[in-house]
Amino acid sequence: MFMDVTDEAKMVKKYPCKYSSTALMCTAAAIQATIYALFTETDPSKWKLGWNIRLLSAVYTGAVATGLMVVVMAWIDLCVKYIIFVFSSSDDSIIGSVFIIIGLYAVLWGKGREMKKKTDQRGLDLEFKSCSSGV
Repeated sequence: MFMDVTDEAKMVKKYPCKYSSTALMCTAAAIQATIYALFTETDPSKWKLGWNIRLLSAVYTGAVATGLMVVVMAWIDLCVKYIIFVFSSSDDSIIGSVFIIIGLYAVLWGKGREMKKKTDQRGLDLEFKSCSSGV
């Protein structure tokens, strides 16, 4: 492998630009995949891309993977900044604790409503079955 997690951590310390370093890592991965493919698929006819589904799938996969990578990186960057902001100082730790407690109660409240709907639905199903079996 050209780069692993420890290399990535070293690179982030020396070169903090996240997007261009990720592009560099993707380029290294593409080179590595190409070398691997050259050794595993030696038939030159299988490397030809015509105007068919193989070309379309290669272009589509590259575009979707690149777009997905950028979206996920931006989302993670935003979430990490938000989490660091909430828990950055002692005053904010109280605010962070309140957010965590509110979030926990919101999840429990939603789960309780979901369980109640399931229980109500089961009761209606049992009532319907008992009425239909008596007819």
